[in-house]
Amino acid sequence: MSAGTAVVGGTIVSPSGQAAGDVLVRDGAIVAVGAVDRSGAEIVDASGCLVLPGAIDVHTHIFGAVAADTRSALLGGTTSMLAFVDAEPGERPVEAARRTIADELPAAYADVALHTVIWEPQGYRRGDMRDVHTLGVGSVKLWLAYIELGIQADDDVAFAVMQEAAELGMVVLAHCENGRVVDVLTRELVAAGELGLGSLPRSRPIALEAECVHRFLVMAEVAGATAYVVHVTGRRPMEEIAAARDRGQAVYGEACVHHLLFDESHHHGDDALRYVMTPPLRTPADLEALRSGLAGGGLDTFASDHCHLRLDRDKVPVADDFTQVPTGLPGVGARLPIGLALTGEDGLTPERLVEVACAAPARIFGLPGKGALLPGYDADVVVWDPSVSSRITLAGLGDELDWTPYDGYEVPGRIRHVLARGDHVVEDSRFVGEEHRGGFLAVGG
Repeated sequence: MSAGTAVVGGTIVSPSGQAAGDVLVRDGAIVAVGAVDRSGAEIVDASGCLVLPGAIDVHTHIFGAVAADTRSALLGGTTSMLAFVDAEPGERPVEAARRTIADELPAAYADVALHTVIWEPQGYRRGDMRDVHTLGVGSVKLWLAYIELGIQADDDVAFAVMQEAAELGMVVLAHCENGRVVDVLTRELVAAGELGLGSLPRSRPIALEAECVHRFLVMAEVAGATAYVVHVTGRRPMEEIAAARDRGQAVYGEACVHHLLFDESHHHGDDALRYVMTPPLRTPADLEALRSGLAGGGLDTFASDHCHLRLDRDKVPVADDFTQVPTGLPGVGARLPIGLALTGEDGLTPERLVEVACAAPARIFGLPGKGALLPGYDADVVVWDPSVSSRITLAGLGDELDWTPYDGYEVPGRIRHVLARGDHVVEDSRFVGEEHRGGFLAVGG
């Protein structure tokens, strides 16, 4: 039997506190935490460092670029992620999931669980959720916007999906904007010739996000479904989540990196193309509300909403028309370092960051063995060295893209080491995990 690897001399961080101690891993699992027997083990020196559980990013769009995006994840301390399954026209959800597992996941360096997605609402039929759930998928996403793309689920279909998901114990995620009113506002702006990128936030005001969050949560309440609101952008949608909780509902809210760093002024600058996302950026007051909510429990998870989009290929050619620019931005590799940079601001502590970036994602989405440094858990370990500040760079992210909105962002340390299922995949901030492979995380498996 291998003597394993011992991460020694660091300060172990959990949601409940910090404590000096070592972590001993063997055969892909944690075998001891605290005072451990280092005899014969490979030593990873964590002196002066924080030792965190491998982080979990619950909101990623990686398919088509799995190797690059999961490499970037590991470089940034994210060892597991949940990714949205893309579907071919006419493909049933379970068929799309099987194809993804067979064709995409063999290239993954990190572990990946799947969210199924209702891409063709009128094609949904009862039993679709049962089929994907049997495969090990524990969550489903509804689009409540994008009527122009044909993916918006109207209330009847959304409610039917929620009912089936509730019977199976699946989490229901929703992109919450009132898609029909967004469509009207967008068409009005186009008719007026106002195609510049500054029209994006005008077409999607926060009131329409809040209204849709309210409607989604009411439907979830009636259906008995566990509701999860993706990329919450500010105070008004947070108030809807708080009201639902006050009614006794099981509801979770997510904050994404970009909404915690940037405000609506970025939609109007010379580099506005870098900030085309939906829902759009909000006011500085909304940004502060998000930060306070993440620190104080109003929001539950910290995600990236990573999209593998290039500037030169995907965005620049259509930059003169806000309706045509693909929405989204990369961030899976930058997420945890930025989260650590935000600790100390608005009450966010390292302990709370471990909760929202590690523990809560595993608990909400049913990923046993993930999100904590405990005996028997997967040996996913991150060593954060706060001794010297660093900057996020495109080269350091390793995602093979031509841009990052976080280029030059200063963080108070660096990811020094990462273990993924016990394999040393990042050493002295360099990716050394070419031989490592992640796997499909079946929910509850």
